[in-house]
Amino acid sequence: MTDIGKFLSDVDKIKKHDRQNNSGKPDYSRIADNLRNLFERASTCPGELPGSLYEYWEKEYVLTSADIAEEPTAENLGKLGAMLAYLNNSNEDQELLTAKDWKEIGVLVGYEAEDLPVDILRDLMSILVSKNAY
Repeated sequence: MTDIGKFLSDVDKIKKHDRQNNSGKPDYSRIADNLRNLFERASTCPGELPGSLYEYWEKEYVLTSADIAEEPTAENLGKLGAMLAYLNNSNEDQELLTAKDWKEIGVLVGYEAEDLPVDILRDLMSILVSKNAY
């Protein structure tokens, strides 16, 4: 199982555990903090960038949902997994992210650039250039 596969499996466990404890009713607001913590821990990228990407994902895909209680959907989790793969210097599932996503990720990397180690920043920027984020 890849790191992203393990991450998504752990997300499913969080969702399942929450539903079991709440009469089978999902509610994103109950699991949001756990998902964010899991995402940040699963990232090999230091600093605030993982939290910034999570916030972008949440605002762009979850909080705009017509049925937020049913979030995160498998499609939206795929996007979050692709963002995690990006942070971990993997090209896994990168096709799930849109041109808009890549441009926003580029902006967020720019904000955090001075706090990132040079080798990590170089790897992140290389991917962004290949995705025409600049």
